[in-house]
Amino acid sequence: MTESLLIDTPASSTPIQRSSDAMRLGDDAADLRRIKCDPNHWYPVAWSRELKKGKTIATRFAGQPIALVRPQEGTVFALEDRCAHRQVPLSKGRVEGEAVQCCYHGWAYGRSGRCIDVPYLGKGKLPNGVRTYPCREVQGLIFVFPGDPEKAETTPFPRLGSAADPAYKTRRFGAQVKCHYSFMHENLMDMNHQSCTPKRWAR
Repeated sequence: MTESLLIDTPASSTPIQRSSDAMRLGDDAADLRRIKCDPNHWYPVAWSRELKKGKTIATRFAGQPIALVRPQEGTVFALEDRCAHRQVPLSKGRVEGEAVQCCYHGWAYGRSGRCIDVPYLGKGKLPNGVRTYPCREVQGLIFVFPGDPEKAETTPFPRLGSAADPAYKTRRFGAQVKCHYSFMHENLMDMNHQSCTPKRWAR
């Protein structure tokens, strides 16, 4: 048995007017590709295997740059990918203990987003920090919650199907494709492609 990893993500909570022909092609009110996503939801932004211990990587969600950090010990955490000093991406920095240190002037940020060290200022004069994102790592995926942090604990986590079931083989598709995600869903769910897709394209 084979199962592709598809995750249910909600549309915006903004009410949408629907009419008898709301699903008519070209009706902007019902066009999935024009509906904004709901930030108060858990979204996958990276594969666990991409983020090694003691490293940080850059990712994005809805245009927001995010730095994912994996300390040598402890869980992954996510910060806004910029130093509060000169806006240098924190993803280019280095992991020191439970913090990430900017590669430019050495400002360090803990998992709370607070600035915990500036080498030339001293502990008593620490500036503001950066935004932090609730973060979870589940079944080989790293998720962030880009909305209201206070809603993260009470928001249901997305169903991952049978990704952890050894009776299934999960195909993990991670290539970047310049199209709306719904086009990829339609393409991958179309089993007729198996009989006509050229072998050099079927990987």
